[in-house]
Amino acid sequence: MMQREGRRDGRAGGRWGPGVGWVQRRADLLDALDAYRRGVAEAPVVCKWGALSQRAAAAVGDGAGDSYRASVTEDGGGGAVGRNAGGGPAQSGGALTFVASTGEVDRHGDIVSPEGWRLDEYRRNPVLLWAHDYRQPAIGLSEAVWSDGRALLARMQFAPTEFAQEVAGLYRQGFQRGVSVGFRPVRFEERRDARSGAFLGIRFLEQELLEISAVPVPANSHALLRGGAGAGAVNDAVRDAGRDAIRDAARESPKAAMVVALLRELRR
Repeated sequence: MMQREGRRDGRAGGRWGPGVGWVQRRADLLDALDAYRRGVAEAPVVCKWGALSQRAAAAVGDGAGDSYRASVTEDGGGGAVGRNAGGGPAQSGGALTFVASTGEVDRHGDIVSPEGWRLDEYRRNPVLLWAHDYRQPAIGLSEAVWSDGRALLARMQFAPTEFAQEVAGLYRQGFQRGVSVGFRPVRFEERRDARSGAFLGIRFLEQELLEISAVPVPANSHALLRGGAGAGAVNDAVRDAGRDAIRDAARESPKAAMVVALLRELRR
């Protein structure tokens, strides 16, 4: 059975937020994955975003996101977005490249395997969303998405709408850098501490990418806009993620811990 730590009530049903099948509470996600593994339910949609309070999620579900869109799109968002000769929003800059996911332990305690991405279906509908909100139109698309075995990367073009260009401006001006992935799990397993047996999180071994979202705070701390340093910035992010993955593997496996200790001795 999937670990269900953190449940505060006895309800078996989940709470659904902005996206279809979008699980709002951690305990509900574990229940949904357990039901899927037993073959009594469909795979849930997993959105790797940072912590979202129930109050904030409820506000989005009640239409607060619509009010926000209205406030930022009137008059070009306070001058942040200009207009072209046809009266529509002016689109500035080209595509932006993001590290969408890496193999490190995220803020939920989970690992999403970089080698496990299924991308064919996503490439048929390569949407960029705002904060995993499946009810709203896409704010962009992926011109290219690929995995290099260490990270999932995507080159994104923002749509020529006022809200999309507002979000693009936040990235280009450095006010926001994070992105997040939404996916359907195919194969997964529990992560447990090798010594205590304590539940650490979930290791997703194979997963189908559904969408990539622009978010202020990503679950994966390395899921960020590629910096101005070009390929070196991506390499730095992947290198840091690899270092973190080695550290986390050592925690889960005594043999891995011995190997890491030996390598440290050899470097001295």
